[in-house]
Amino acid sequence: MRTDPLLGVVAPELGWVPTPRFLLRRDRIMRLLADPSLGRLVEVGCGGGSLLHELAQRSEHATGIETSERARALASSIAKAGRGKQRIVAGPDPEWNQDRELVCAFDVLEHIEHDGAALEEWAGWLMKGGRLCMSVPAHQRRWGAGDEWAGHWRRYGRHDLQALLVSKGFVIEHIECYGFPLGNLTEWYGERFYRRALRDRQGNLNKSQATSESGVERNYYVRKFKWLDSAPARALLRFFNITQSLASRTDWGTGYLVLARKE
Repeated sequence: MRTDPLLGVVAPELGWVPTPRFLLRRDRIMRLLADPSLGRLVEVGCGGGSLLHELAQRSEHATGIETSERARALASSIAKAGRGKQRIVAGPDPEWNQDRELVCAFDVLEHIEHDGAALEEWAGWLMKGGRLCMSVPAHQRRWGAGDEWAGHWRRYGRHDLQALLVSKGFVIEHIECYGFPLGNLTEWYGERFYRRALRDRQGNLNKSQATSESGVERNYYVRKFKWLDSAPARALLRFFNITQSLASRTDWGTGYLVLARKE
């Protein structure tokens, strides 16, 4: 296992490597959460735990919540291999009561049927002035096979997302649309893959079961990772990180990234 400045956590021996779309999101998150100290943080739906591992290095106390047993095992393996101080748990601690400085939820809210109730719960963990950093897939018109495969309930529009957060007591400090143009290309190309994956999936999984499978399936990317780690691919990734930054104030991308403060 290694932690790369451009690629983040790389651990093919554990079954984890980053995907291009993950790396686009990671780049924007790391720039947004650039504080030298992040305080006490919770990441909801930490998946394989790679982002949590990086954020925990700047946190006095970091906890990842993950309901998927498979993802939780991977996140624990990454924490152990990287000698991280983050805790990985299956559910929130009932003692969390307005005492966390930061709650993160990256591509999680769309998996939750009652998203408003989830935001209320997360707000209850935050102290006054604490921050919520979250990402969601953008534009309901882009709904496709990938959303069905992953167990999403919805995608979000900018104004609907802002209104939802404000209604739950948050002040939006930053919102951007990330991913353009590489995220758009990979989402378009992935539709064929996900349509085939839906046909090949064993049984009719409900959204919760689909969610559990979606965050840590990396077999295809592990096989292709040598190319992503090559000099030409790394140069391309740097280029696309710049282009998505230039387009972040538009609505051209595939996801929204928000930083909001609890009033």
